[in-house]
Amino acid sequence: MARLKYFLLVLLFSPWSYGQSLKTPNISANALFLYQNSDFAKEDTSTQRNGMDIQEAELAFYADVDPYSRLTMLLSIHPDYELVSGKVVESWQMEPEELYSELTQIPGINVKIGKFYAAFGKHNLLHTHAYPFVDAPLANTALLGDEGLNDVGVSVAGLLPTNWFSEVTLQYLRGEGDNAEFDSPTPGDGVGLAHWKNLMDLSEDLTFEVGVSYAAGTNSLAQQTALDGADLTFKWRPADGGRYHSWIFGTEYIERHVGQPGTQDEKGQGTTVWGQYQFAERWAGLLRYENLKVQNAANANVNPNALPNDTTNKYCASLVFNASEFSSYRLEYDFTHGPENAQGLSNDHKLYVQANFTIGSHPAHAY
Repeated sequence: MARLKYFLLVLLFSPWSYGQSLKTPNISANALFLYQNSDFAKEDTSTQRNGMDIQEAELAFYADVDPYSRLTMLLSIHPDYELVSGKVVESWQMEPEELYSELTQIPGINVKIGKFYAAFGKHNLLHTHAYPFVDAPLANTALLGDEGLNDVGVSVAGLLPTNWFSEVTLQYLRGEGDNAEFDSPTPGDGVGLAHWKNLMDLSEDLTFEVGVSYAAGTNSLAQQTALDGADLTFKWRPADGGRYHSWIFGTEYIERHVGQPGTQDEKGQGTTVWGQYQFAERWAGLLRYENLKVQNAANANVNPNALPNDTTNKYCASLVFNASEFSSYRLEYDFTHGPENAQGLSNDHKLYVQANFTIGSHPAHAY
């Protein structure tokens, strides 16, 4: 028995055992199930399908590689609908949503290399299952792309010597792939990005966050694209009773200038204002207003990625039941007024019912 105890202790504390524990990844999975009923999706040829569907599934693997670095991999699995010969065809896509390594031994500095969500603004850093609402804001999808600003690159983030949390992030991205606002035809043309985030306590119960962002690079027209952004967030959770009552107020502004040959820059401006009030231990209500305005967009012969020259307004109301930290249910209504679609409709009434489930060891989301 004594020899058995000695063997177990050696096995537990040996370098081999330590190395194995570092290399065993934490694994989690998230699944989003969604029912949708939208006026814009009533046509048989619409690729935005009404009815019940799987919105997305996400597999996450993350672990320390050794005492000097760690690796994170998130795989996204989702349906994709295409119109082929007048018929909507469903296929399934599996792709790396994020895949990056980080250095862990530089005090006050985080170095990241790989594929990741760019540190532009507040919402762009969120995964789908962490969205406050079912979908991303109009400004993010229209000005940063359907999947947000996500690319291969290198990131360096450092804390400034202040008495509040102040972080500066500098990133260099390829500017290719799904990033249609850049996607330069010249190999090696990248995108430079800077983000400054400040977080401070206004009181024991109230925190305040403000951030500014800028990104620039060459676009597919061999012109310059520039992005500016600012975000502001207040969070109130009382030290006494915060389990039952809290609120969040947030707003974000994004502006994009796309250079177009022989004419003015396309200018897109998007504003999002939203609030969340937790009125019981597991219940919360949310409201969101969005405005997107596009000017000077050239025709498709000059700029195939040009947005419609128009103004879009969107209003959202959502009721959320958080059964636990691993599951939640959402009922949401959206009303959008904007450019006419192919059927000549400019108003879209949309109803969502969403179920969100997570299993496994899932890392905490950013505050």
